[in-house]
Amino acid sequence: MAEKTLLDLEAMANDNLDDIPEAPDFVIPPAGEYCLRVKESKIDKYTSKDEPDVEKQRLKNIYEVVETISTVNEPPVPNGSMFSETFQGTEEGLGYFKKRIKKILNVENTAGVSLADMMSSVLGYEFDCRITIKKSANPAGGFYENVNIMVVPPK
Repeated sequence: MAEKTLLDLEAMANDNLDDIPEAPDFVIPPAGEYCLRVKESKIDKYTSKDEPDVEKQRLKNIYEVVETISTVNEPPVPNGSMFSETFQGTEEGLGYFKKRIKKILNVENTAGVSLADMMSSVLGYEFDCRITIKKSANPAGGFYENVNIMVVPPK
C-alpha cells in the first residue's frame, strides 16, 4: 500500500485543487462480469452499534473495477470504482478468506503461508469474475445487498 503523506491543509487553504484527482466512488456493482484488481487486503478494526465499546477485527479486501465486461440491463461501472468484501474475524471467516485468496491467485495450496503473506501476495492482483447480488431482509427493516464474487479462473 502506498504511503500516505499528511498535508499542511492550513498552508493550502487558498490553493486551488486542480492537481488533486477526485477519489473514485464506492459502488455496489450490478450483476455481471468484471475484471477486478485487489487494491487493499487488510485487517480492519471496527465497533458495532450493539457493542460500541468493544473493538472487533475482520479481514477486508477492497476491489477496484478495472473493466466492466458485461452487465444485464445496467450501464457499465466506471473504471476505478471500488467496493469491499469483509470476512469475520473467526475461524470460519478465516476459512472463507483463505478460500477467496486461493481462487484469486489460482493456487491449489497455501500450506505454510501466513495471513500477512496472503494479504500482501494478493495486492495488485487482477482477475476476472462474475458478480451476483443477493438481497436479504434486514431485521431492522428493509433490505441489504450482498455481493457474491465468483472468480473465473484464467484460461
